[in-house]
Amino acid sequence: MANEPIVSWYEADNKKENEIKDVVNFGTVDADSDSNQKVFYIWNNRNGNTDVSKMEEVTYTTRDRSGGVGDTPGNIVEAVRDNWFQVRVDSLNEETGWTAVGRDKVKEVGTNGSTTNPNAATASTWATGVAYNADDYVKPTVDNQYMYKVTKAGTTGGSEPIWATTEGNVVTDGTVEYTTIKIIKTPAAQEILGLANSVKDDGSDAANAGGNFIKLTVYAEVPVRASAGKNLLQQRISYRYV
Repeated sequence: MANEPIVSWYEADNKKENEIKDVVNFGTVDADSDSNQKVFYIWNNRNGNTDVSKMEEVTYTTRDRSGGVGDTPGNIVEAVRDNWFQVRVDSLNEETGWTAVGRDKVKEVGTNGSTTNPNAATASTWATGVAYNADDYVKPTVDNQYMYKVTKAGTTGGSEPIWATTEGNVVTDGTVEYTTIKIIKTPAAQEILGLANSVKDDGSDAANAGGNFIKLTVYAEVPVRASAGKNLLQQRISYRYV
């Protein structure tokens, strides 16, 4: 797929108004204390009209503002160098246990969520003698968890075709041809899907695109030996795509 992932971050919840476009401030934290916990939702292709590439081998960590590991002379960032930040992947149902990230540690992330193709809601139920245009969607008279996109316009036949249940397979029906599409898709481990989806700005229906985002809870565990001063750093999501 030619289209690269479209990544966006949201703090606290999935409301569009909470998209992060500037710095995130964890506040002032005393030595030998923990910062407040912050929740982040990291999306691929939120509310996208067309598919983009999925994110694969996704990991989370921290880096200094130059992309380094916090140990550059004159630019020491203890929070990165000493792995202060702790992360939990809520979208993988990690209820307890935290993983330190930073200089030499990364966290594999992902989601157990699934994304429902928004075209399924308006797909026509198959009937004989119906004319369809390219890019129309049709579903069988008996649900099989797939729908079928018209790739060659025409008119349906006198009897319902044998519907394929392998994504991408072609089905012929009278003079119509369809491509098989699975309605609900779940990403593999360490993946975030890039499927087209339709999500409200208030995020109330985000579960319908659950395969397109991860949820993380993050905080800083500041040791007693910490130096006074600001720690300016990046939270980094790394991935590959095809």
